[in-house]
This record gives sequence, C-alpha cells and structure tokens, in this order.
Amino acid sequence: METTVLLTACILIGLGVLMKRFPMLIAGYNTLTEEEKEKIDTKGLSSFMCYSFVGMGIAPLIVYYICLGLGHADWAGMSSLVPLLYLPYLIYRANKFDHNPPRRSRRPIIAIAVFTIFIVAVLMLNGMSPSKVRIEDGRLVFTGMFGTSRSVSDIKTIDLTNKLPDISLRLNGISVAGINKGRFKAADGRTCYMYLSSSNKPYIVFTESNGREIYYNSKDSVSTENLYRDLSRLFNN
Repeated sequence: METTVLLTACILIGLGVLMKRFPMLIAGYNTLTEEEKEKIDTKGLSSFMCYSFVGMGIAPLIVYYICLGLGHADWAGMSSLVPLLYLPYLIYRANKFDHNPPRRSRRPIIAIAVFTIFIVAVLMLNGMSPSKVRIEDGRLVFTGMFGTSRSVSDIKTIDLTNKLPDISLRLNGISVAGINKGRFKAADGRTCYMYLSSSNKPYIVFTESNGREIYYNSKDSVSTENLYRDLSRLFNN
C-alpha cells in the first residue's frame, strides 16, 4: 500500500481521536486562560476536530483506491494532498465554537492548519527526494523512502538501457513529476522496482538472480552514465 497515504491517514486519524479525548492537544487551546476557555464550546470543538481529522485521514485512502481502480496511478500518488482542500472550511467552522474576541479565536485553528500542512509537506517532500545507490557491507542499497537493498551476490547483471517496462500498476511508492519510486507491476505480470529521479534516459537496470529487475537513474544522464561505469567496474571485479 502507498506508504505516504497510509502514514498521512494514521497521523490524522490518530490526532482526531486524541483531540476528542484530550482537548488540551488542540493547538493553542492549552495556552488560553481559564476565562478564555470558558467562552469556548470545548465539547463541540473537540468533537468537530475529531470528526474532521478522522475524515481527512480516511479521504486520502478512498481517493487512492478509486484512482488505482480507474488506472490512474499518478493521481493516486497525490491523494495525500486531499486533506488540504478541507482546511479552509476547518478554519471557518472551528471559529464558531470560540466566543472569544476574533483576534484570539483564530490562533488555535491557524496553528492546526499550519501543523497539518507541515506534516503533509514533509511526507511528500521526503517521498519525492532522489534515491541514492551505494554498497554497504556487501549489500546494494537504494536509499530514501520506499528504498530497498539486495545482497551484491544476488545481482546477476547490470546494464544500461533506454527502455522501461510497460507499467500497469504501482504496488507501492510514488509517481509524480517524472519521479517514480517503489514497487511496480509490469503489463506482462512481472514485478520490478524503480528508483527514477527523472524521465531522462538512460536507466541502469540491475537484474537479480530470480529475474526481477531494479531500474535506477539520476536527475541527469551524465550522472547516470558515470554511476553505471563505476558500478560496472565494481560488479565485474
């Protein structure tokens, strides 16, 4: 399953449940004076926050599976951004529970919005950061989110190619703006791994002993070709 979507859903749902049980977790609420708290419908606000955050956690999962069902893997990778569409209403509606002067009433909700955007942005940026290839303790390691590793002895061949397999489905990972990372299902039924930082050719293809392939490239073709030459000398020795 899409790791970014799952993490986003778990974080948002978890926050929602906790806010219902512990209103003090609502950003800014715990900084209010007792007099200001008395002017807030705490029960209504905590319930609204709970339902809202749980809904924002479930929505990306629904969108994710719908996109996959329609065959739009690229769109599915963007489903983690769905909760951002709800934030304007969240800010507007939450203010209805706060009867303090407007100058103070908006602070907690704005803090929540900023915090939520920060979480989603970090997850997306982390997922989109370029993977690196290195060899550690006899293993070929692909770094970053959705990364994997293989024993060097399990790599049968390493080649340079300008062609990628026809992909029918992304099993996990991310596909956006030319970045493809994770495990994919090819049109012929085989599974492969991709760690592509751009759509620039060529691609390095690592073929395992079991026939499974791992595709990799850098942001520019020169870096990819230089890496291929370095790895070729290493694997051929």
